[in-house]
Amino acid sequence: MDIGIQHLRCFLTLAEEQHFTWAADRLGLSQPTLSRHIQRLEEVLGRALVDRSTRHPRLTVEGRRLKAELEALLPRLEAALFPPPPEAPFRLGYAWGFPTAVGRRAIELMEERHQLLVQPVRVDDCTAGLRDGSADAALLWGPVRDPRLVAVEIVQERRVAAVSRRSTLAVQSAVSWREVGRRCLVVNTVSGTLTPDDWPSAYRPEVGAEATNIDEYLHAVAIRRGVGVLPASVAAQYPDPDILYLPLTGSPPATLHFVHPRTNPHPHTETLESVLRTCVGSELVPR
Repeated sequence: MDIGIQHLRCFLTLAEEQHFTWAADRLGLSQPTLSRHIQRLEEVLGRALVDRSTRHPRLTVEGRRLKAELEALLPRLEAALFPPPPEAPFRLGYAWGFPTAVGRRAIELMEERHQLLVQPVRVDDCTAGLRDGSADAALLWGPVRDPRLVAVEIVQERRVAAVSRRSTLAVQSAVSWREVGRRCLVVNTVSGTLTPDDWPSAYRPEVGAEATNIDEYLHAVAIRRGVGVLPASVAAQYPDPDILYLPLTGSPPATLHFVHPRTNPHPHTETLESVLRTCVGSELVPR
């Protein structure tokens, strides 16, 4: 029997995702390669595991049986053959500013109470490294719409407006949500959480500049390409001599989520989520 763990992992991933493209993306394979692995497994077993007659693949009776068996057996087999390095850190991704108060305190508690090293990893994409596997979980601002991910709300925080010191808004003590709507907006097209559609149609901003990361974003604000909108704790991490951060009145809060893969999460994912909630509940985290 010339099948191996790779064939079994491919089948189980497809069974979980029920979508060839998503499963291939999660495995880091091309879709044709994934299909060949599934076909080879079916040939060796002598029975169909996947019904391909519908838009999305569905498991046959034999496929459902094998899935149930592998869900219990394959993780144990992989753990026995490929144990993780004991010192491997938990990779906590972020993209749009690391939430320092809750994030740093959670890291301290994980290391003190659970002897687990947590490594913050900045990845400038909408999932902060979850999609390509460069992070085990992530702290993300704003909504998370990928069905392959679980997003748990951790805390809500006020927003501030980022304006150039040469802007006419710089003489004000605060800026309203409506005022921003009448200005040009700087938009992060890769990992940002706001677009002009977040404003009512009666006062919707135009896009003045597009950026792909926080550094480009703030540069665009500084040279007067538009107004920026940031969670207050993120703005505090990026002082700039050419930018003022002003209170933003009437805006919806920024929501921080703890996000992890829906299937096969890191073994310490639930522990880190619990620690994050503890940090917020301790009133050490400003809202």
